Amino acid sequence: MSIKPDSPPIQVRLAESYRDLPLAQRAIADVLMADPLLGALWGIEIMAGRARVSVGTVIRFAKRLGYKGFSEFRDALRAACSTRSEEAELEQQLDVPQDMLGTLGGVVRRDGKHLSRLIQAVDPALLESAARLLLDSNHRVILGRGVGHVMGLIFAFYLTQAGVPCIAALPSDFSNQVANLGPTDLLVVISFSPYSRETVDAASFARENGVPLLAFSDRKDSPLAPFADILIPVPSEDLLFSFSLTSFATLSHAFAIVLAARDQSGTLQRLKAADKVAQPLFVEHWLPKQPGALQLKTGKLKG
Repeated sequence: MSIKPDSPPIQVRLAESYRDLPLAQRAIADVLMADPLLGALWGIEIMAGRARVSVGTVIRFAKRLGYKGFSEFRDALRAACSTRSEEAELEQQLDVPQDMLGTLGGVVRRDGKHLSRLIQAVDPALLESAARLLLDSNHRVILGRGVGHVMGLIFAFYLTQAGVPCIAALPSDFSNQVANLGPTDLLVVISFSPYSRETVDAASFARENGVPLLAFSDRKDSPLAPFADILIPVPSEDLLFSFSLTSFATLSHAFAIVLAARDQSGTLQRLKAADKVAQPLFVEHWLPKQPGALQLKTGKLKG
């Protein structure tokens, strides 16, 4: 079943309806936002299983978005994925090597192109302003849904290691965590197409309440742009599924190195302190010396 060319794309329908969806239907939206390209390949039973809902809920979800049924809904997913990958047909995107070595080479080449695009497109002054914003904030909360949440965990890990503590917000508690921020704090939002309505709403709330906002997205004109003090676009489409983490992880690592270098003595002190605290937890030998026993620096644990 074909989709009318003048009908709203599925990304728009998802973004506009997400906030008002029942919890079960929101679970479907979440799994699709995490892996939209893979979702275009799922049958109705697989989609229901991934979201842990009934087949009937999937059908009701498709109709709530304005489609006549699941078949038309999946056609819309495939059309959106074909547009994103700049391929005429989804099947062309799936024409990749079947062996592990060939696939690994394809992923490495794709990520290499992303990193080259990132270096060419990024604005050095913008990166410096973002680094200063991170360093000067009292409290930092990072939020995102789906793959954006995973990226937030990576960013929070790197920055905390660099002595710039961050909290990766739980998607179920965005409102409380954002409501506790003020003008001297920083909200970091991460959202890629199809954009999470809840993430955009949090960005809007922060803007209205004078909370500085640093955003990472796939486009300069993403829905986060009107609310962000700084928006950094990150090329991240991967070979087959939703988004590669390589570009964002590399950018996060670079931020951490720069921020740590601006306080070298403090960073060294924190690393030494952390190592001292964690040392008793390290396993001395990675294999037990005797069956059923592990030799630890604090003693022996016997099975």
